[in-house]
Amino acid sequence: MFMSPGTLYVYQIYGLYFCLNVSSEGDGAAVLVRSLEPLQGLDTMRGLRSKRRKAGGKPLKDHQLCNGPSKLCQALDITKSFDQEHLAAAADLWMEPGPQAIAGTEIISSSRIGIGYAGEWVSKPLRFYIKNNKCVSVIDRKAEAMND
Repeated sequence: MFMSPGTLYVYQIYGLYFCLNVSSEGDGAAVLVRSLEPLQGLDTMRGLRSKRRKAGGKPLKDHQLCNGPSKLCQALDITKSFDQEHLAAAADLWMEPGPQAIAGTEIISSSRIGIGYAGEWVSKPLRFYIKNNKCVSVIDRKAEAMND
């Protein structure tokens, strides 16, 4: 995370799962990519996700393929091999705008999840997602109501 903006930081959690951050401006600043809305390659994503799932489980719905940071990495086959790649130069990973513009009123800002140990940072509104998007792992109804 202490790398030039646009550099990928991939790390492992619980010794099993990968998470993807993109460094941004400032020392230690980065964005954890928590989810995405899959628009193409769904069969490939489903196959990659199924490798880590119990046999006989329910098939994943499209919106469940990438609705969490580790699920996203599984579905896109992002491993430690992507660590320290730069988005401007990486051949196998890039980001691009979605198919439609998003109004500022549709962007929800809420507190981060899964960081109960982080003291004052627990309640800071540093998590962003698109309102009513099914691909978000945890919806913050209170934050959404404040945006109405």
